[in-house]
Amino acid sequence: MKKNRQKKRRHGLGAIERDIMQQLSLGDFLYAFLLSGRSSRAFYRLARERAAYRFRRKRAIKHLTVLGYVRERGDHLAITEKGRAALGETIRATRQLLGKRSWDGKWRIVSFDIPERFAVMRDRVRSILKRAGFVQLHRSVWIFPHECEELIKLIKDESSLSAYILYGVLERIENGAKLRKIFRV
Repeated sequence: MKKNRQKKRRHGLGAIERDIMQQLSLGDFLYAFLLSGRSSRAFYRLARERAAYRFRRKRAIKHLTVLGYVRERGDHLAITEKGRAALGETIRATRQLLGKRSWDGKWRIVSFDIPERFAVMRDRVRSILKRAGFVQLHRSVWIFPHECEELIKLIKDESSLSAYILYGVLERIENGAKLRKIFRV
């Protein structure tokens, strides 16, 4: 019985261990091992995509640091007052779109599935969306009638939660008349 418990523990990874394994850049080698020998092209494509994502993320962090929006504290990033002001200005500009710009007939959807360990950041994202004028469709699905990609990019970069936040544009949605009435478009 003791052997069975040890065997299960050795092979069973918890949520934290799986998350760490996914974040390691050696994860590319793990994908190679899991894929069959005939799918090496898929492995190289996946490795290239992961490397490109890491590069874009590193470049974005450097850009935000140069602009003075974030600062590095060892291995962590923190938003500066200048960054908070820029985010606040973007929120105000997004909210002003509701009264000034004519509607293009498309809905902007923001969906997030942020893990419980980032609950504080999840609450901040929710608060920013509310302040910007988004309406909640479901627990973590928000809608807005005007272009707001800049705000969503800022949220993703500022919070380092880009893997958990999705942005999309819809041409048609159920209950569209109700939403048009809410947004007065």
